[in-house]
Amino acid sequence: MNSIPPKPFTHHLLTIVLPWFDNGKFPLFLAPMAGVTDVTFRTICKELGADVMVTEFVSAEGIVRRDDRTRKYTEFHEGQRPVGVQLFGADGERMGEAAKKIIDWKQPDFIDINFAAQSVKWSQKMAVLPC
Repeated sequence: MNSIPPKPFTHHLLTIVLPWFDNGKFPLFLAPMAGVTDVTFRTICKELGADVMVTEFVSAEGIVRRDDRTRKYTEFHEGQRPVGVQLFGADGERMGEAAKKIIDWKQPDFIDINFAAQSVKWSQKMAVLPC
């Protein structure tokens, strides 16, 4: 592990240091990968030393519409914490609604917002926003 202390996120109203940056360590994040980072894969990665987990790509529309297949992408177990859910969509209000539903339903440690489509399949369905 790298021992460079983390820089806190600073906003004019608040300063936050994420708890998994405690003790000056820099955590190893498992990058979200559609079709790859399911519960089983994350469990193996956690056992092999990954510190922070992120689910695969989850559609805000699928969450809002209560699509069972989409909800399955948000599954995780307590041993995978800290864990975040990666959310994508084209409508800010719907993304906010989906984030609230995920927080109420799954209580992840964070929501990872993906503002850019990562494949032609998704980019044909929604606007692509620059990061």
